[in-house]
Amino acid sequence: MAVNFRRIAKWSSAISVLFFVSFILIWVNVEDSLESVMDPEQQNVARLNPGTNTSIDLIENHVYIALRLEEQNEGADLRLISEDGGEIIGKEPNWMQVDRSVGDLIYSPVRELQPTESGIYSLYNDGDSTLWLVDETASSIEWVSNPSVLGLLTTCCFGVISGFIALIFAILMLGNRSSKDGKQVSGLVIDGKVMTTDELYRAYREQNNDTSGVPEPFVTNPSNKQNIQSDSDESDSQIGEGDSDDDWKGWDEG
Repeated sequence: MAVNFRRIAKWSSAISVLFFVSFILIWVNVEDSLESVMDPEQQNVARLNPGTNTSIDLIENHVYIALRLEEQNEGADLRLISEDGGEIIGKEPNWMQVDRSVGDLIYSPVRELQPTESGIYSLYNDGDSTLWLVDETASSIEWVSNPSVLGLLTTCCFGVISGFIALIFAILMLGNRSSKDGKQVSGLVIDGKVMTTDELYRAYREQNNDTSGVPEPFVTNPSNKQNIQSDSDESDSQIGEGDSDDDWKGWDEG
């Protein structure tokens, strides 16, 4: 059974467009609620004014991100001290910790902190601007478990997959069409079969029940070969009988 590349490409394209339209509709309706999940003012474990400190309860192996406003970003300038007096140095944010845009404000990550033990820690803001500390792990779990986010991820992923399938079958369709154009079949095609002249004539006679007894015109017919051979022998014998030994004299004497 031949694969209809054109039909598959059309259906895949239509499904891809449908998924992307659904993605846009979901995004428009839930944009505000998703923005609140990423807002450090609403999702934080600590908010410190310049030169202040506070005690916070941190969870083992959770990733915490310290943020400052972009225009006031002066570096980390913070200290995280455990109950036994040890300092958690942390590290520079990686490429996954991007700026957070909330309304007209942009929050920039300045430090990534990951305590090895759960407990009470003291956070010091040694900078000259407000410092926010957010639980990145908890925010990611809340983000992924949000039904709206799941809908966005699902529609986006399936839309991309369907579009990719449509592209593949469109390329296959063009390649198949090019190969067909390069093969020109001569003759009349009936039911997918190329008919020769002899086959067409036989089909015509069978369809019209030709019983006239007229021999078929094609040399490939055995009866035609026999008739042609008989006529040839008869002509040769007539020519032989008409000739006599004295015929050459008549021709010579005029």
